[in-house]
Amino acid sequence: MTPSSPHLSAFAIDALLEGALSADDEARAHAHLAGCAACRRALDDGRAARQQFRARVLPRTEAAIAARAGAWRWRPLWIAAPALAAAIALVLVVVSRPGAPGDLPGVAIKGQPALQVFAQHDGRVFQVADGAPLAPGDQIRFVAAPGELGYLLIASVDAAGQVTIYHPYGGDESAPIAAAAGPSQELPGSIVLDATLGPERIYALFSRRPIAAAEVRARLAAVAAGGAARIRDAGPLDIAADAQLSLRIEKTAR
Repeated sequence: MTPSSPHLSAFAIDALLEGALSADDEARAHAHLAGCAACRRALDDGRAARQQFRARVLPRTEAAIAARAGAWRWRPLWIAAPALAAAIALVLVVVSRPGAPGDLPGVAIKGQPALQVFAQHDGRVFQVADGAPLAPGDQIRFVAAPGELGYLLIASVDAAGQVTIYHPYGGDESAPIAAAAGPSQELPGSIVLDATLGPERIYALFSRRPIAAAEVRARLAAVAAGGAARIRDAGPLDIAADAQLSLRIEKTAR
């Protein structure tokens, strides 16, 4: 629930159903539900959709992923029902403070830009840590807190040297992200991990003006040239972002 909304957001309802809220946020959510029939209906709808998904859709989806994982690269997966977006858990990734290009401190400061990454593996929800193992076919989603910065670009480089722009997916430059929409915003779509094993480093670049995706691709290609060890140890990119966040995952076989 954001300060500008009288109701629980779809994200808050999803997180409540998955047990992903903090104790304080869960207490506030239940207090709101006690007096809000509309949010109770949304909660019931989300619970019913989740049960149907797990009983009817998930078994077929897992079989399809297993059959096709070898041919997939990262692809956007649009989720039609907002309640189904909950099948994924969050992580605060490491932040590069503006003005400190050689430094990657471990936590974001309140009010500063931050990124949360959600992951789902074999129907299990878990919190991802920097360097955590994921597998081909796993899904991830992003939740961003822009602070006072108005643009965001998320990109990745993997062990095969493949550079991908995740947000805006395949875009040419950073996308606007409005602080007025709330302190945290769930970015549209989800991503399915491809079959390339090894390290994958994700960068979130927050800025006051758009950053060209071509420039980001060039910087990440230079990282990829150093091989897996360089991807694992890479620091902030030499690029005109006002804040950088970086997260490494390790893709391993199931």
